[in-house]
Amino acid sequence: MSRIHIALVGGQPVPVYLGVKDDHEARQVVLVHSAKSRTEAERIAAMFPNRTFRYVECSPVDLSDISRVAEGLFAEYKDNSVTVNLTSGTKLWTLGFFRVFLFSDQARFIYVDQNNVITDIQSRSQKGSSIDKLDLFKLYGTRLDSCRLYTDYTPADFDVVTKVDGLRRSFKSVFFELDNKVKQSLCDGGHYETKGGSFVTYSPENSRLNLDLVNMRYGYRKHVKLQSPHVLDLVFNAGWFELKTAKAICENNKVGEVLLNCKFADQEGIAKNEIDIIAEIGNRLLFVECKTMIHEATDIDKFRSAVRNFSGTGSMLLFVTNDEIKESNRLVYNHAIEKCRDNQIESFNFAFWKDHILTAPSINDIINQNINQQNKR
Repeated sequence: MSRIHIALVGGQPVPVYLGVKDDHEARQVVLVHSAKSRTEAERIAAMFPNRTFRYVECSPVDLSDISRVAEGLFAEYKDNSVTVNLTSGTKLWTLGFFRVFLFSDQARFIYVDQNNVITDIQSRSQKGSSIDKLDLFKLYGTRLDSCRLYTDYTPADFDVVTKVDGLRRSFKSVFFELDNKVKQSLCDGGHYETKGGSFVTYSPENSRLNLDLVNMRYGYRKHVKLQSPHVLDLVFNAGWFELKTAKAICENNKVGEVLLNCKFADQEGIAKNEIDIIAEIGNRLLFVECKTMIHEATDIDKFRSAVRNFSGTGSMLLFVTNDEIKESNRLVYNHAIEKCRDNQIESFNFAFWKDHILTAPSINDIINQNINQQNKR
């Protein structure tokens, strides 16, 4: 008696992948797909080069066609031990295949939830599973082109983050100009002077940055020397804020590997998008978007869309900002937080948390809450 694995393939390939991975003794894997989900089926098969796959196309909504396919596979494999993964695909597929295979003594049904827990429906036994993050991205037709490990950063880098965090509060308008113009022009060394008289020099030989900052509104200046392996990336744009956020995430003892500045490309090498932080938490991934200031609430939509394209719907999402809530930005800020709730994205504001540290949840609290209230779909 041979072992056969039948999986219904819809738009979410991860449950199918995990089922195939777990059923490693299956002689053949049958992927039931629609015309639209053929691509997902082929990506799943490509992850297991040493396994034998068969593709069977089926209408996602035509009951007669669903019955024809299910009954045909049942007749073909009736003398074999069959596992049917009902997780993906349409509800009509689930009902149709369950009805046909239900009374077979040789058939078992499994369901894989979004926490990567595989449930044997007959025995009600459960087991956890996992997928490597690089394999996850491949399943969605993309690849991680480049990133930086959290462990690559040194104590000197974290010292730069602390100093820049304070400097930006006193010289906000100066850094606004520097962020837009300086980083690219200083990569190979040199200097830059702002319209307000602030001056920046960078020495790539020893990774040292000299800042002579002028606050024109209050008429004072400050000279600072910063030196660390990643000083240029940290001081300008949001590098410092992303590392500050990553440090807060790593305070949770359930967090594994953390990646920053994650740049993605499709399988043809065309750049697609960038995710600020990706953290492994148990058998799931946490995707983080960092914005020092919220300019448009549509940033939330872009973040949600990017994550869905890279990893489906089973990941945790966190939107982090440092924006002080004032009358001038209250409307945009409230709209952004509302969008986070609508899209099941957790949100955290360092500025708000600092003023409400005794009552507002920390990033550590938010991570623990999400782990304890896992999505059971």
